Amino acid sequence: MSPGDSVQAISVIVPASPFAPEGLSNVRHCLAALDVEKLMDWWPGTPHTPHRSPLKVQAIQRSLDWKRVAQIAAYLLQREITETPDRISEYFREIYEPRKLERGRQWPPKVPRVVGYERSQYPTFSNVLLHVNGAAVRPVEDTSQNGAARLTFDENDSRLNFAVIDGQHRINGAFFAVRLLRDEGNQNVKWEIPAEIFLDLDARGDPPRHQAQIFIDVNFYQKKVDRSLVADLFPTARGSRGALDDKERAQDIGRKLMLEVGPLVGMIQIPGIRFGVPEVVSLATLISAIEDVLDYLRVGGLESLNDQAAFLAECLDAWLEATNRRIELEDEAKLDAENVAYQGRVVVSFLTLVPACILRLRRSRKVLISDKARALLVTWIRDVMKRAGLIKADRFVGKGEFKKRGYYGSGGIARFRNTLWAAAHGTIDVARLRDEKRAALAEKHRAEVEQWFASRQ
Repeated sequence: MSPGDSVQAISVIVPASPFAPEGLSNVRHCLAALDVEKLMDWWPGTPHTPHRSPLKVQAIQRSLDWKRVAQIAAYLLQREITETPDRISEYFREIYEPRKLERGRQWPPKVPRVVGYERSQYPTFSNVLLHVNGAAVRPVEDTSQNGAARLTFDENDSRLNFAVIDGQHRINGAFFAVRLLRDEGNQNVKWEIPAEIFLDLDARGDPPRHQAQIFIDVNFYQKKVDRSLVADLFPTARGSRGALDDKERAQDIGRKLMLEVGPLVGMIQIPGIRFGVPEVVSLATLISAIEDVLDYLRVGGLESLNDQAAFLAECLDAWLEATNRRIELEDEAKLDAENVAYQGRVVVSFLTLVPACILRLRRSRKVLISDKARALLVTWIRDVMKRAGLIKADRFVGKGEFKKRGYYGSGGIARFRNTLWAAAHGTIDVARLRDEKRAALAEKHRAEVEQWFASRQ
């Protein structure tokens, strides 16, 4: 193909599928890898081509979330992006800047000046879904290459129409990342996006009915997996590498509490695969709570993964012992319907007291991880629950009472946490206090604990 030739011939694979619905069995689709910069020319269109139209960008896709676009670019680059609004305006103005009389959209978009990223050892993403009119798929002559073909089209043909069914944020994010690399001096960089391409699913000029249905199927009917289902895989994916940040350390500790140490081994739930015990805290919920207390563990003198996991296991063990609701894991283990001591809202609310647990042990001059520390915590937690009015018939209140006191529903978790913190110090029976007074007392006790930790840093 000569340099000035506008005809593109892209190698593709045409997969066999028995699932095409009646009436669409002749619609061809193929798998390809497309240069993201070329795709940005073919999709919205470049200024010099007759088929450029902003309506093509708006046909199926919702309005762009520019923060998400920037986050995808930062993820691919594995670094922060600074001066984000200015750079978005520079690279995307020609395509997305609204015209003078076009109402409802702002330009440049309002996004943070600095956008962070999620760490990855191999930043990539799944294929995008495209729709094309004005192209043809022709099998290669070599019949030994099953499914091999070429997607052919004239990029200057006014009848050519690219539309993105699913993946507009990934495409724009990838384009953003490549442009940033180009501006930094890497002029030869390019990235090819994996794509599934449908040809003539809807006729040119017709409403994009079938494209809209695919968008609904992918984004509404197909459900993302529960966070707990992948939470324990992060340490596996990292291999021998240690945790880089608190999020990864919390994942490591959560995995240990689920599989190795503490009273919740084998009980923590991973919804969807029947791991754990129903009604017990889920892994993702537990990990999030652990991440919130990691700084306190470090300031308290617990630096290593094993020490941090062991201390949290000790705290959880003391909590369950103090509630008098502890169960032993057996085959077909399940919770009594009234036992809420293991529930996510209860466990993570107790874990917010971990800083107070550390302070209590330090003031009592106890080694943090020891039998004496555990015994002291059991006694102290029991006293906290009595002052909070959470003990009834020598046990932690049942589900019915817990619900009656407003610890479920809107504001329930905040109300329960305030109850625990209000009872964490002193001798006041906080169960009799109004919500406002209880919240004020809880805030006072939190501030006292924070002050102690601040003095230790």
